[in-house]
Amino acid sequence: AVVSTQSTGKGIIAKICKGLCDCADPPDIVTYVLPLLTHLANDADVFVQTSTVLAFAIMLQRCSGSVGSVREQLDRFISESVSTDVHVMMCELIESFTVVLPLCSPDVQRDFLIPRLATIGVSNSGIANKTKRRDITERLINAYKAILCSYITPDTIEHYIIPGLQALSADAADVIPEKQQTVELMLREVMTKIAMSKDTRSGNAFGSKVSGFFKKK
Repeated sequence: AVVSTQSTGKGIIAKICKGLCDCADPPDIVTYVLPLLTHLANDADVFVQTSTVLAFAIMLQRCSGSVGSVREQLDRFISESVSTDVHVMMCELIESFTVVLPLCSPDVQRDFLIPRLATIGVSNSGIANKTKRRDITERLINAYKAILCSYITPDTIEHYIIPGLQALSADAADVIPEKQQTVELMLREVMTKIAMSKDTRSGNAFGSKVSGFFKKK
């Protein structure tokens, strides 16, 4: 099915890979599943690429030895989704990150998932199509609910969560106003955490690390 020209068959293989990522031993996932998924992720069909996203996200959770290559692949998906407006891919990325975030180690949350969700949130304001912006905004609200149920450091709040929620609040006000209050409550919650923190560092510009993501590409 991998060498077939049929996208449906390749999508089925990607779903099987996702199931293997859920239950197989991590060394076997890295040895057998990761090369197959990487091949599918480079398919010309966006449907096939998108069908691999959740499996890659699960690898972040279960396969510490492959985190580097998995992050590179997911970063490529994010960059291409933003630059070419691949809406279905972006929605799948957010949903997959939301699923695995509570299960991932604190370093994967802190160093990858939360910064990438902030980057996606900031980039969402540049989408002209309001229906697409609404889709992404709704998914990001769910993602930030998952984030706030995790352990988060003051530095992560300051550099990523606050700018992400600020961008999300502005988008919600424009495309889904009935949800803006939810976002504002989350923003106030993290602001309170910062105020109560004993961290005495001077505050950096909130958006500095988020805006630097695409500059490194």
